[in-house]
Amino acid sequence: MVLLKPEIGSEKSKSIRASSSNLTLVGDVGGTNCRLAFAERNPSGAVTLHRTERYAVADFDHFNDVVGHFLETYDLHVNQAAFAFAGPKFDDEIRMTNLNWIVSEVELSRKFGFDKVVVINDFVAMASGAMVTPEAGFDVLIHGDPDPLKPVIVLGPGTGLGVSCVLPGDPHHFVPTEGGHTAFSPRTELECEILAYWSSRLSFVSAETLLSGPGLVRLHEAICAIQDRHCDLSLAADIVARAELDTSSAAYVAVTEFCSMLGGFAGDAAVTQGASGRAIIGGGVARHISKFIPQSNFVSRFKDRGSGSWYLQNTPVHLLKANFVPLYGAAVMVLDQ
Repeated sequence: MVLLKPEIGSEKSKSIRASSSNLTLVGDVGGTNCRLAFAERNPSGAVTLHRTERYAVADFDHFNDVVGHFLETYDLHVNQAAFAFAGPKFDDEIRMTNLNWIVSEVELSRKFGFDKVVVINDFVAMASGAMVTPEAGFDVLIHGDPDPLKPVIVLGPGTGLGVSCVLPGDPHHFVPTEGGHTAFSPRTELECEILAYWSSRLSFVSAETLLSGPGLVRLHEAICAIQDRHCDLSLAADIVARAELDTSSAAYVAVTEFCSMLGGFAGDAAVTQGASGRAIIGGGVARHISKFIPQSNFVSRFKDRGSGSWYLQNTPVHLLKANFVPLYGAAVMVLDQ
């Protein structure tokens, strides 16, 4: 299966309306943004997305309000839906980690009249989409030999830090985790100082505390304090922009340190989950900082495991550069049932 380009022009609105019974509503909901689209499987078997829209979650009181707005905008009713959320699932309910939203399959079916609705963890959807993304949708961060008979780890920083595992088989089995909430583990003197800085301010410093969009801001703040520099940046995008312009800046130190720590965390996640088959890193933050990875210790931090270093020596690490992967993944989860 391959993925097609997601956008269809406005002149297609009548054909979409006419075939709405074949459409699935799909969504990817993080702590900052919510993306919704209509999905269908075309005659060749590929999944196509229509009408992809992005909404700021801060503009809505609840996820139901986003769905209602989207469906009203296109004046469509669909019979099935699949939504991916940044949070763990218990029974039929998702409780988002960095947003005060609770969403259940039963409630969504009742409110919108869906015959079938699935809610899943966002990195399960990311993993599902990654498994059907063509090789052109990846950049190689570490060369190696993918092993289809071994588990794959899928992780990435966004508003939080998501982690899931893909077990081999046909079909694949996806294991959601909350690995981003493991304790941050420093491996250099600077990282020990960063941990000390945040430990004095927070009751618990997780990997997500530093390896996320907000985490990059915290990392920059700590480095400025440790190196006695003026801290005048409060947005991750501004930190990355300054790092691009000035390699002597605290921003550059923060971004390259972020990359090194991401490599270490990816290696930790891989050995913890037994995922020596392949490591996949997704999320918008990873794409934005990927140009700094060659200037960091990402590779050595992923591979160097002391006496266990042999375990990941042939494990490839790939960066997802394709767009809307969780939306495709959510679509596959319901279309293939």
